[in-house]
Amino acid sequence: MIDRTTKDRILAATRIEEVVGDFIALKRRGANWWGICPFHQDKRPSLAVSPSKGIFKCFACGESGNAVSFVMKHEHLTYAESLKYLAKKYHIEVVEKEETPEEIASRLKHESLLVVSEFAQKYFQDILWNDANGRAIGLSYFHERKFTDETIRKFGLGYTPTRPHTLTKDALAKGYKEEYLVDAGLCIRRDDGSVVDKFYDRVMFPIYSISGRVIAFGGRTLKSDKSIAKYVNTAGTEIYNKSESLYGIFQAKNAIIKADKCILVEGYADVISMHQQGIQNVVASSGTSLTTGQIRLIKRFTSNITIIYDGDAAGIKAAVRGTNLVLEEGLNVRIVVLPPEDDPDTFAQARSTTEILEYLAENERDFISFKSDLAEADMAADPLSRSKLINDIIGSIAVIPDAILRKEYAEMVAERFRQEVEDILSKITAIRDEQKRQAQLRERSLEAQVPPALSGQNAAEGDFGLEPVSDLPQEMPPAPEEANPYLLTNPVLAVQERELTDYLLRFGSYPLHFEKDMLYGAAPAEQINVETYIRNTLLDDDIVFANRLYRELYDEYFSFAGTLPEEMETRERQEAIAHHFANLENQTLLRESLNIVFDDQELTVRVYRDTLEPEEQRLGETVPKSVIMYKLRITEQQCAEITRAINSAQREGDPARQRELAKTLSLLNKVKLQLSKELRKGSA
Repeated sequence: MIDRTTKDRILAATRIEEVVGDFIALKRRGANWWGICPFHQDKRPSLAVSPSKGIFKCFACGESGNAVSFVMKHEHLTYAESLKYLAKKYHIEVVEKEETPEEIASRLKHESLLVVSEFAQKYFQDILWNDANGRAIGLSYFHERKFTDETIRKFGLGYTPTRPHTLTKDALAKGYKEEYLVDAGLCIRRDDGSVVDKFYDRVMFPIYSISGRVIAFGGRTLKSDKSIAKYVNTAGTEIYNKSESLYGIFQAKNAIIKADKCILVEGYADVISMHQQGIQNVVASSGTSLTTGQIRLIKRFTSNITIIYDGDAAGIKAAVRGTNLVLEEGLNVRIVVLPPEDDPDTFAQARSTTEILEYLAENERDFISFKSDLAEADMAADPLSRSKLINDIIGSIAVIPDAILRKEYAEMVAERFRQEVEDILSKITAIRDEQKRQAQLRERSLEAQVPPALSGQNAAEGDFGLEPVSDLPQEMPPAPEEANPYLLTNPVLAVQERELTDYLLRFGSYPLHFEKDMLYGAAPAEQINVETYIRNTLLDDDIVFANRLYRELYDEYFSFAGTLPEEMETRERQEAIAHHFANLENQTLLRESLNIVFDDQELTVRVYRDTLEPEEQRLGETVPKSVIMYKLRITEQQCAEITRAINSAQREGDPARQRELAKTLSLLNKVKLQLSKELRKGSA
């Protein structure tokens, strides 16, 4: 954790136009700077950078934020990592909170493992280029694979000597600790206590973290001896979890965002050859079965995955196995099977960039078409195979978390196989209910520390290289529409809540000037500012914002405003509030607050009107009107709910409840009438 004082120093020193200008070309236009937005396919400068506000906003894709959030999104760093990036840029020493001895030891060890791994990568790379054997064996091999020198350096490829003590000896001589060499997976401790290199006489493929740190290695032997493992890879370490890492993700992440698609292959050479052909949104699962952790890593950059598999039986089987995992995480998956004689490496080497892209475009299949085409011959000859295939596809659809997408796929299946869509949806519901029930049984059995009971029969199994329904993941899938916690739950009230939040963020410290007696319920004798008026009038009726997004912005406003000295000048106070909201850590709240306060550059009627009469001069009219309108909308919703309850009581034959509800509705209608009068009074 970076302490508050250091964070404030970083934010105070940061100039957003300089930070954004490090990544894209900016040109000044009026008070702001403009450039091509890096977060979508921008054809003209749509990204505005406001030095005075310290924020950016793209008027095409809607991305917005401050310098910290720009670095977070562009470089895919955490909030703390982005602050450290800015601290380094502006030469500010980062002071972090006091750590316990255990935390210090853990952090130092973690960093030491990264340092020793990066030493090993440079060591292997140096041998490849500068050692006679390295050039003759390792470099020659890469050249035979048609890797250019530029590509070899881009991926940090290397070579290890034939003797199994070289790295260990040189690392210890340079002061690296033996324990870190072992814990980083670079060395092995023998039974007699001696330490030897894990990798020797192999070409080396370093594996990078998302931020570009070396975390692991894959080593390939060049010998034809079948008794020698073709690949030796780093096992799990404190800095490397194979199931949550992807080969090439550091080199590919920006291309994935730009293309809004990730191409997934199997091996190191597959990634390198595709990159060399100019197709850079490619990563590999490093020769392992695709995992949920790897899919979630991809999901940070795109919702679209194209999986390329070899055309042999093993490749097809892997394609089937990985499909459900991708669907379960809510991503869109398409599958490409290469010709039987090719893998992605040889395929890319033998074709131009245009030819590769054309092949992918022509041969991409959604999972329904892929599985159907795979079993087409069996279906034609055997109705039972057709039934099994349909059940298998329904099983895949059932794991998709998005209910709307499930319905669309169900309609595709119904059309393709001439089935009733209601029957397919019913089957999907049954599968999901069974998964939920099984999950609940397992949860209860774990609590009781006994094995879960087996119950229920799954759908018919298939056997033509496809996964049967019974092989569906047994974890309960995420709830449908898992959740954006800030999803607007009451869109009608959201309009007014956003307007009131707008007044707080832009004018909360400004005084209200009332020109008419009791205009919108406000007395002219009151000396009151915007924030106090809004808070008091909502508190009078115990009103809390219905939508979490604006409720948290509202709470954040008053939480911060309460810390400001009472003697602060209005504009100074408002600038402090603006600065606070431009530097929120919660990116959802930050984005919405910036969307509220960042003035559109277009000359609108409102802008023209404001040039004639500043908006702050009309706050005594507009703010009370907004509050009354909000109360009116709440009352209208309450009236609608009571009316529905009366109808329900009538159907149930409950006259006593009808009378009670009718009294409540009468009171609410009187309130609604009074609020409407206040609005008309102000408009007169």
